[in-house]
Amino acid sequence: MSAIAGLIHLNGDSLDRDTLFRMQSLLTPYGRDAQHSWHRGCAGLTRTLLRITPEDSLDQQPLWHHGQQMAMVFDGRLDNRDELVTKLAIAPSRAAQMADSDIAYHACANWDTEAPKHLLGDYAIACWQPKRQRLWLARDVLGTRPLFWYHSNNLFAFATMPKALFSIPGLTKELCEESLHDSLCLIPMTGAKSFYRDVFRVEPGQIVELDRGQRSCHHYFRFDPNREVRLKSDDDYVEAFMEHLNRATKRRLRSCGPIASQLSSGLDSSTITATAARLLSSQGKNLLAYTAAPRLGYDGPVPPGWHADETIGAKALSSRFNNIEHIILRRDKESTPLDELQEIVEELDRAPLNACNMVWTRAIYKDAAERGVKVLLSGTMGNISISHDGMSYLPWLFANGKWLTLASIHRQMKRQNPNLTWRRMVRLCLMPLLPNIVWRYHERHRGRISSLFDYSSVNPEFSQKMNSKARANRAGLDLNLQPSWQSRKERIMRIFFSDSGEYSAHTNLSGIEERDPTADRDLIEFCLSVPESQYIGDGKARWLIRRSMKGILPDEILNAKTRGLQAPDWHENTEKFVPQLTREMQKLKNHDSAKNYLNLQEMDKILKNWNYDKEKMSNTKEMIRYRGLLLRGIAVGKFIRYAEEGNE
Repeated sequence: MSAIAGLIHLNGDSLDRDTLFRMQSLLTPYGRDAQHSWHRGCAGLTRTLLRITPEDSLDQQPLWHHGQQMAMVFDGRLDNRDELVTKLAIAPSRAAQMADSDIAYHACANWDTEAPKHLLGDYAIACWQPKRQRLWLARDVLGTRPLFWYHSNNLFAFATMPKALFSIPGLTKELCEESLHDSLCLIPMTGAKSFYRDVFRVEPGQIVELDRGQRSCHHYFRFDPNREVRLKSDDDYVEAFMEHLNRATKRRLRSCGPIASQLSSGLDSSTITATAARLLSSQGKNLLAYTAAPRLGYDGPVPPGWHADETIGAKALSSRFNNIEHIILRRDKESTPLDELQEIVEELDRAPLNACNMVWTRAIYKDAAERGVKVLLSGTMGNISISHDGMSYLPWLFANGKWLTLASIHRQMKRQNPNLTWRRMVRLCLMPLLPNIVWRYHERHRGRISSLFDYSSVNPEFSQKMNSKARANRAGLDLNLQPSWQSRKERIMRIFFSDSGEYSAHTNLSGIEERDPTADRDLIEFCLSVPESQYIGDGKARWLIRRSMKGILPDEILNAKTRGLQAPDWHENTEKFVPQLTREMQKLKNHDSAKNYLNLQEMDKILKNWNYDKEKMSNTKEMIRYRGLLLRGIAVGKFIRYAEEGNE
């Protein structure tokens, strides 16, 4: 993995080397192993390298070949090296001496802006063609590696993280109010806007091109909602699924150090852990598996449908593999989510979405780094790909008059859940088909829809100014999302809105690359194309993954009736935590912008009436008020202060 940056003076002035070197210096923590720059005439590129794969030792970026008249920096990993080597007619003996960046360079030289279509993996690219005065930037389809840009009359600059761009004289951290508002309201980011007014992001799967000063953008890849795979039998779908899963996981095992995984009690992380363990076992290698858990004896609040301790399922899985070393990390009794929050904000250049979870993720990074781990596997995108629940099949059957099939599925579901009523079944079938306004009225009448101000710390006046309802409708997604009967379109929309770039770069600060096999482009394409009937069967949701992993995952995971609650004991150590929160609230009350953006009155009300008892917090809405409204508000407040204090 690398962090990259570059400057192009559009008026032909010689490169400002001091600014380029400041950018490199700020990105060095994200690429601690090597730092190099290239400059010629009005342009300069820089790269800081974190060696993760064996081939990274061959990396010599920035790359420049006079014959090609192209300079390039590449941040990422190619998962289809062999395929690219064949397509590009590179001799195998030569390819063995090439870093991924070298192969990416040949692809860009050969296919120009068509190259990203051929590349599989996590990456961001910048190609400069000085003779044509042309620059183009690209990110992978899932947006795993970040890339930001800034364009003024006389300058175009790009960087892995916004902080490097703020080395440019005159560019400040002035906030983008629209992005700040949408983040507070859990409305996904759309378009090129970042959290800073003058800094923009290359969107996932997008190419940004600058040709003689004229900028244009286009997406080079979209998932096809109409593509469907038809196989002969149910077993054929399982076989094809396992083939794609194994390939996606194997692609992510290339490493120059130990490999670890995040292991919860859920289907996604346990499937990835089990698959990786099987593949590594054939190579005679071990796998570290990390499970975050509350303190021993925790008996605090847990909402219905959840469980607090995920070690039971995780232990059952790890005991099945001789090559898994299971590491359980429990929260330090003295720690709170505020202890390292300021540092996290500065490293991410944004507020974290979930400050509670950052505590245990950083604990995993720290322990893994001490053990020399280079790759940490996860299953973040699993709900969209491998563990899709298939519930949208029910309203589809209803809408298309498939009554006998629907009745058969109901009987199967009734066997698995005797408490399932016909009324509940009718709701599952009808709710996605109702007009949105009718659905919202019904859900609000039943108390199932939360008001924006129940879960968001946004100032109501600021929200009114930004027209929250219109923005949420335009984005097509908010916390109270109506169930969909068009599963593929919904899942593709969620992929389009996902952008984990800053978090991916943040992991590199620990010397580790986080990789998600469930975000593999080929695997996602396959899972999207599988008929809905394969995802619900035998009375069970997520039928495809349950069939595929039967005999591999333990019953404690395959047949779990509840979900694991992450960081359930985040609120403990109140003797330290509440005073910390009080001090942070006072800082926000004294900060003009924080008062404009945040609902400090409601946040203060929660804090002054702090009562995180078991009975009260077993209510999901109450838990969200503390974890979402209060703690996320504090995190966003820290970000507001970080951004504006940097402009003073």
